[in-house]
Amino acid sequence: MRNEQQLIVKVAVLYYKYDMHQAVIAKKLGLSRQKIGRLLKQAKDEGIVKITIQSDLSYASECAATLEQLFSLKEAIVVDVPVYEDQIIKEELGKAAADLLERILENDDSLSISWSSTVYQSVRHMEKLPLTGLRFSQLNGSHERVPFTYSGLNILNLLNQKIPSSRTFPLLAPMKLYSEELLVSLLKDNTIKEAMQAASESRIALFGVGSISQDSSLFHAGYMDNELVETLQAVGAVADVCGHFIDHEGKLCSPETERRILSISEENLKRKEYSIALAGNIQKAEAIHGALKGGWCNVLITDLQTAEQLVAIERKGE
Repeated sequence: MRNEQQLIVKVAVLYYKYDMHQAVIAKKLGLSRQKIGRLLKQAKDEGIVKITIQSDLSYASECAATLEQLFSLKEAIVVDVPVYEDQIIKEELGKAAADLLERILENDDSLSISWSSTVYQSVRHMEKLPLTGLRFSQLNGSHERVPFTYSGLNILNLLNQKIPSSRTFPLLAPMKLYSEELLVSLLKDNTIKEAMQAASESRIALFGVGSISQDSSLFHAGYMDNELVETLQAVGAVADVCGHFIDHEGKLCSPETERRILSISEENLKRKEYSIALAGNIQKAEAIHGALKGGWCNVLITDLQTAEQLVAIERKGE
């Protein structure tokens, strides 16, 4: 048996370290090529050989540094996703955001989140952290058509599981109100008032950026219909940030909607120590660019293709 193990190691060294073809190894050792193949498979099965795939991350880091310079960001994180599909992009960005949160969260800290499938992925991939005294809140109200998994309430519950010694401030109200009077009335409720104050005072905000189209999360959630999409596009809207509609320069462009949304104010979001926009997919590049131009975030987590497009858009306008 020991001789067999020595043979497996020898074959593995010749094949993986010295790049010998299986036929050459077979001839050298007086074995059949089939035997060599079985020994190499055994080497992997038994853990004698462990294969790792490494890629050069320098280009993604270069893109991140360029984004930081172009948009005066505190930090940019650019992820080279393995397969360019929407769900995979969200998962990979979520993992990057989880790493960032694990790095910057402290005892007695405060984090506010928006409802978002990508924000959900970030919290799902977080490790349990031995922190205490944290406060979690929502940046904006919810919508009844958003799947519970991606809702603000579920994300807060998940955060509480990751860091049990924490307190949550759920915002149990819709983001879109039917009248300004109803919004004013809601804001007088003590529970709503407390939740909004927690969001306003948080050190860290984590949110997605949506596009103004029939493919957006807000459209699928019923927050926007075809008529509203056309109306918003007519006034130059390219993105929504926590329910705020902004143009390509990042300026608010729908005063009527602003009077009826339950969401953190532009001023309070922009003054966060960390206002983290978590958004990818090249189809959203124009929307993300608008958020960057308007200073809605000071940290961006995106994918490599989108990062390249953001750089191209900005440099084209110079």
